[in-house]
Amino acid sequence: MSTSSIEALACAWAQIAEEVEFPADYEGTASPEAHQASEAIQERIREHTVATNDMRLFGLLHLLGQTSLRMEQTLWPEDYERMTREVEEALREADDPNAKSYTHDEVMQAMQERIDRARDKPH
Repeated sequence: MSTSSIEALACAWAQIAEEVEFPADYEGTASPEAHQASEAIQERIREHTVATNDMRLFGLLHLLGQTSLRMEQTLWPEDYERMTREVEEALREADDPNAKSYTHDEVMQAMQERIDRARDKPH
């Protein structure tokens, strides 16, 4: 008997969710555990996409990213508001005609450092 596509997807999701310790009782409520598991799943999808150039999961990656963002807004509103202010300030500074220009690599490095600092900060 052949397994349907949705059954195969459900089995793959169950296996990945177990591996990253996605809460078994998750019903849509934001929690640090669900957020962390969602981030781990996103990372696995990104690694797969880069390694195989298989873009079929890109839509799922986008949805998980939006879900993760909403969880962050709910779980850590002060941090989210602070980061929003920092981005808005950075955009204003970038529009300044006397603003310093940065290379793509410099920007990516600075963003990664901020992400790393934010993840290390106890919530």
